[in-house]
Amino acid sequence: MAKPVDYASTWLYRVLYTSLYPLLVTWFDWTVQGHEHLPKDTSTKILFVGYHTTHNWDVLMMAMAIKDALGEPPVGLMHSAYVALSPWVSYLGGVEGTRANAADAYQRGHRACLVLPGGVEEAVAGFENAYTVNWKSASGRDRTGFAEVVLQAGGVIVPVVVQNAQEMCFSPVFFLSNVSGLSRVYDTLMTLPLGIGWFLWQLKQVLWLLFSFGSSIPLPVKATLKFGPPLQPLQHESAAAFAHRVASSYAAMLATEQPGGLNYTRALQARFGR
Repeated sequence: MAKPVDYASTWLYRVLYTSLYPLLVTWFDWTVQGHEHLPKDTSTKILFVGYHTTHNWDVLMMAMAIKDALGEPPVGLMHSAYVALSPWVSYLGGVEGTRANAADAYQRGHRACLVLPGGVEEAVAGFENAYTVNWKSASGRDRTGFAEVVLQAGGVIVPVVVQNAQEMCFSPVFFLSNVSGLSRVYDTLMTLPLGIGWFLWQLKQVLWLLFSFGSSIPLPVKATLKFGPPLQPLQHESAAAFAHRVASSYAAMLATEQPGGLNYTRALQARFGR
């Protein structure tokens, strides 16, 4: 059997973990809660699921916080376009988010994978839809692949919520396109037939990938990662039913930890208004 990849020993991971990560922990007053919800049995396969922000800065911190908690980095199941355009993520444990790659990671001996089931669709939903759980594809189909992964691995899902995740960064590019109505006009154009809408959707994903990280301005808000109680499939539960139950449970947890949705003022006050 192939051995797990020691991502933590790669030069890029070591540099980011020892240099950038501590700086971001300080900048965001980053704390982690809910360790009691992590399975104590180290043979238990874990799939961490989270919300997809616009800026992606939280994903790196989420993955490294999981590394702190488990002692090893999770394998990140990512959008194929992101992996193609950002090959450096492979040094951090990022792979194309397919069921086959997830199964391979578990078979190699990796304890955990991390996935954001909402994908790009959730990330580009607009500021007015921040913290709205949308685990559907662009065609409107419910995403169930993450549930199938857990069913196959015989593992559990651990939800991860980061309070003030979206407020961690502000993107003038995305904000202006949203408040000007340009993004909604673009979304309307994506409904055009003859492949035009499909092409515009692909272009939107590429533009988001190009601007999501680099155009975002980090804000010194208070950010807290919380692990939720693990969820495991019930006997004879289908992947679709399990996926729906996980999505509903995650939405409830997110609403509890982030009441009222997006609020930059509240996020800053949580840091400085004590």
